[in-house]
Amino acid sequence: MARRGVENWSLRLRVFLFFALIALGGSATVGAALAFLFLSAEPGGIALDRIVLAGLVSTFAISGLALWVWLKFDDHVARPLMRLGAQLRASVHADAAPVVATGTGRYLGLLAPAMQEAAQALAEARRDTDASVSRAVADAEREKSRLEAVLRDLRQGVVICTPDHNVLLYNRHAQALLDHDVQGKGLGLERKLTGLVRAQPLHHTLERLMRRVRSGRHVAHPDGLSTPFLTATLDGRDSLRGRMTLILDADGASPIGYVASFDAVTDELAAGIWRDRLLHDVTRDMRQRIAALAAACEVLLRRVDLAPEDRARFDGIVCGETRELAGRLDRLDQVAGDLLAGAWPMAEVYSPTLTDCIAARRSEGRDLEVATAGDACWVLCDSASIVELADRMVNRIAVHARLDSLTLSLRDEGARACLDIVFAGAPVPASVLDSWLDEPLEEGGGATALTGRDVLSRHKTEMWSDPSTGGRARIRLPLAKPPEALRRPGAALSPVSERPEFYDFDLFARTLPIAIEDAPLASLSYVVFDTETTGLEPSRGDEMLSVAGVRIVNGRVLRGETFNSFVNPGRSIPAASTRVHGITAEMVAEAPGVETVLPAFHDFAQGSVLVAHNAAFDMTFLAKYGDRTGVRFDQPVLDTVLLAAHVFGTQESLTLDALAERFQVSLPPETRHTALGDALATAEVLSRLLKLLVPLGVETLAQAIEVSNRQVALRRRQSGY
Repeated sequence: MARRGVENWSLRLRVFLFFALIALGGSATVGAALAFLFLSAEPGGIALDRIVLAGLVSTFAISGLALWVWLKFDDHVARPLMRLGAQLRASVHADAAPVVATGTGRYLGLLAPAMQEAAQALAEARRDTDASVSRAVADAEREKSRLEAVLRDLRQGVVICTPDHNVLLYNRHAQALLDHDVQGKGLGLERKLTGLVRAQPLHHTLERLMRRVRSGRHVAHPDGLSTPFLTATLDGRDSLRGRMTLILDADGASPIGYVASFDAVTDELAAGIWRDRLLHDVTRDMRQRIAALAAACEVLLRRVDLAPEDRARFDGIVCGETRELAGRLDRLDQVAGDLLAGAWPMAEVYSPTLTDCIAARRSEGRDLEVATAGDACWVLCDSASIVELADRMVNRIAVHARLDSLTLSLRDEGARACLDIVFAGAPVPASVLDSWLDEPLEEGGGATALTGRDVLSRHKTEMWSDPSTGGRARIRLPLAKPPEALRRPGAALSPVSERPEFYDFDLFARTLPIAIEDAPLASLSYVVFDTETTGLEPSRGDEMLSVAGVRIVNGRVLRGETFNSFVNPGRSIPAASTRVHGITAEMVAEAPGVETVLPAFHDFAQGSVLVAHNAAFDMTFLAKYGDRTGVRFDQPVLDTVLLAAHVFGTQESLTLDALAERFQVSLPPETRHTALGDALATAEVLSRLLKLLVPLGVETLAQAIEVSNRQVALRRRQSGY
């Protein structure tokens, strides 16, 4: 143990001990010489006080000279060597900037330039190697990019999980379906899918598939390794229809995870329930009316001696029930039409796109000029069949009226949008228009070919011809507009980065120790966060203005999984603070209070190690609101200042700007001193520090906390917060 302590001594301490030994040895030599001189001198030859004075002067001179030489050596050699060594280690392990031999490094002769050349040569070799690897895997990267594009834009939610429901991959549509509370415990890597959807259907479906594999039935089963299931989001907002497919290991023997695909079927289920209830009610009512009608008819047929008033009463029953039955049949016919229209695929289409597609068609090869006009709005339709129908009408009008030009206009009429084909001449007779609508839209389609009337029926609309302005006529086709819910801004998918970090298959094989303290640093999940406040003294009334965080999973900074929220402080913001972070009273006036934001951030950070730059300051603010919000941040905490001090020493600048420059981390001025910008920069710094801690023997969370606790001076400085 003692030997290990000696091995951990710094270079500067070792050099100091060498010079201290020289001073001690020199002083001992002078003392021995003077003692020998005194003992060998004849009595009365040399005074003792002169010998003692000479010894003291010599000892102080030797010690002072040794100290002065040590200070110069420490300044010119030891410190530069340690600084260059730290820079070289950072360059080797964390891709930091190459060693720069400036300042006191000039006294090291060829050593500093040689280390700089070695670092540059390493950087060049790394670039050459990276280029070779990039060329070798170019084809694989292209295939992976295509897969990412498919998953990203697939209009179905896809999630890949481990058997204990930890998420390894998700696409953006799954995020839109499941991630309703974006400021809380949303969809993310290495988070539980069961935290977003009802767990029991997932457990049950997975158990069914596991049993199928264990019994070997999956080989001959029609569904193989997959089966459908029905679940719902935990907030009850959406019902989900899904399919789960097991993923087997390389030997095809044991399941290592599953793929779950989701569709939202809330409206579909609601429509089905409404349809079933309607059919049940109508059927029961018709059965009762038919029974009454049958009874009345039987009386009328068998009783010829009925009094006139009785016969009139039974005649009224027959007529009334017949009318009611006819009304019920009309209602059933309408419902059937609604169901048929609902089954037809509809989508939101931008009106200029629809009219341009019609104008671009030349299905019969006619020399016909088609102009477009109208309003920019959205319509809900099957655009392919509408374009086909409109193109057929355009061509029929051109032949009927002998035209070489006409105009397509789609205008917003409030409740509906109207597509008009405007042309010179008289309106098309109704009989002629009916004959056009009865024609098949596709030649050679046979009896099942779609007609124009089928298109109108499935869109629950009609088409007619009437006069327009300026001696012209038109054929009008009203079209539905999307529900307001589909047109609200929040309905669009949230923008994500071009290459989102939405997957990590390395998590399949990762196993963690039972105790988090023994877990390797690279395997832990982190939430790196930052706060902006009204001031530096929470004990004197300063409040939080914003909090932001970003997750690090398996060593990767997940820029697609962030938390960022303003906080209404309930007090004024000093102008001096606004000059630092740019947050004004107007920016936080409509923001939620800390009672809302902090529990959401607590959910976001759950199960992760918290990390901040000067963490004591930020943690003091989080702890301040414990009683008010009812949440406690009791997970382990790391401080990038303390970790950097262990790596580079306390003599180096440990500000976020200095560390970002050392590690070549981009720190844009517009995001500096914003909570999210600083959190992202700190996360990049942490990812590089973790690589440097391992060569120093700091491999687990417990060891990282231990070396952080050694930075006593920094702890004392931070205790002022």
